[in-house]
Amino acid sequence: MVASCSPRNTETDTEAHLAAGFCAATGTYSSSHPPLAAATAASFPEYLFPRLLTFPLDRPAFVDATTGATLSFADLRARSLKVATALSALGLRRGHVALLLAPTSLHFPVVSLGVLALGAVLSTANPLLTPHELADQARDSEPFLVLTTAELAPKLSSLTASPVVVLIDELLTGIDGHDTWAYTSDDISRDDPALLFYSSGTTGRSKGVVSTHGNVIAAAAFLRRVWRRGDGDDDDGVDVYGCVLPMFHMFGFSAFVLGTPAIGATAVLVPGRFSVDRLMAAMEEHRVTRLLAVPPMVVQMAKVAAGEPSSTSTRRLCLREVVSSGAPLQREHMARFRSCFPRVNIVQCYGLTESTGIVTMCDLPQLLHEHGNDDGVECSNEPPTISIGRLVPSTEARIVDVESREALPPNHVGELWIRGPSVMQGYLRSKEATAAALVTTDAEDGGGRWLRTGDLCYFDSGGLIHVVDRIKELIKYKAYQVAPAELEDVLAVHPDIHDAAVAPYPDEEAGEIPVALVVKKPGSKRLQAQDVLSFVQSKVAPYKEVRKVVFVDSIARSPSGKILRAQLKSFLLA
Repeated sequence: MVASCSPRNTETDTEAHLAAGFCAATGTYSSSHPPLAAATAASFPEYLFPRLLTFPLDRPAFVDATTGATLSFADLRARSLKVATALSALGLRRGHVALLLAPTSLHFPVVSLGVLALGAVLSTANPLLTPHELADQARDSEPFLVLTTAELAPKLSSLTASPVVVLIDELLTGIDGHDTWAYTSDDISRDDPALLFYSSGTTGRSKGVVSTHGNVIAAAAFLRRVWRRGDGDDDDGVDVYGCVLPMFHMFGFSAFVLGTPAIGATAVLVPGRFSVDRLMAAMEEHRVTRLLAVPPMVVQMAKVAAGEPSSTSTRRLCLREVVSSGAPLQREHMARFRSCFPRVNIVQCYGLTESTGIVTMCDLPQLLHEHGNDDGVECSNEPPTISIGRLVPSTEARIVDVESREALPPNHVGELWIRGPSVMQGYLRSKEATAAALVTTDAEDGGGRWLRTGDLCYFDSGGLIHVVDRIKELIKYKAYQVAPAELEDVLAVHPDIHDAAVAPYPDEEAGEIPVALVVKKPGSKRLQAQDVLSFVQSKVAPYKEVRKVVFVDSIARSPSGKILRAQLKSFLLA
């Protein structure tokens, strides 16, 4: 609940604070959206499945742009419940973990919802992970069974335990013989774990993020509120969404497994390796109006359009908006995109695995009305950063001074803290990490349980949030999180490396690339950069690979041995 506020400031400050949604008495920023009504559903399936039967029968929930195959809302519900019955027959029960290792497809939401309908916990894995990395994740999550494809099944060879391995195609082939799972509200509680997604968190080590059914319901309700054009339950003017995001990632999962089904919108899947040509063709054929993407995709779209202006201009696109997230989109890339697609609005949103999806969203028409410019995301005084929008409903924030922990008013930079119904339960079997990420404050100091995001942000005078930098040490490579500490552990075992550190370096297409600074062992003069690159490549997923090697005489460290990353970044940029 939003705290009542009696500002203790000058009249001018009071007006500015109110415009930004800031309460000086509590140091809290509130969403300008009306709060969500209390959900009565005890589980996400109970929240979603009744809605799926209310949407028009001729409107598909999902379309595969490659094959033309479709899945209706009614079929999504029916097939998900049949999958639940089949998985129950295999012994999957409430509280068991089911690991889903699969690419984006029409089957992904069906299997995911089938797991959730049983009260089991869904955990996803990136298909690009190596067998060793998958084994590490499975060792932590302890899955009862693994759902995967025939192509990816060999990657499970390194699992030390022996979970049941279920091939998705075989599972779906056999579900027609099963009855529909008869879920009830008594089967699952809102406080039961629903998702176990892996995030590098704020410390750089991979951790399992536990989101409850209550968290998942809230995440879907956020999207239902900010994406629907009206406030009611009518479905007039529902958008068609382009899906090029991986569903195993929280951005793609929250948007297309939780969000679009909840609002009755069609999601057009463009699976496989990202291709601008395939995406443009799919958007034209299926009349996509809103595309969700990560910055490297936006950059590629603009590059292709700039190189082939005639082919782009002849496309009969219905696209109205591109929403970018996963990493900051630089101003020059946003401007380039606008010049290539002048009739398409480009905005950003912000979220975390720990918040079960989005925390902020640019609701464009309102922002255009408030600020009166083409960006819809910036203040009139041209701040150096581009806004990530405003808080979603029922969500509050604080901007906290990193040193003093003092709550800061608008236009002051500090760490973004958030609280709301979608914030995670905690990290799996990691009390220390949970305590570091989730902070409980006293009533006189804002009160409640806050998630520390690790991002330096500020609220402007209009209540829009801007990301300035990251406190945490993660490298964002094409919106994937790459932990320097993980790569440093890999480099440490190379026989010819004495010391090593990994730091980010700006890259136009990827956002950032991991660069290894390496100190050779005495007598290892023959060690070449390519040797280091190949060594790391053999041990990590492709998106984690070191992209450049710099040999140095020493690594900057504090007296306690901690790597001084700020100095490394300054050295690389010098």
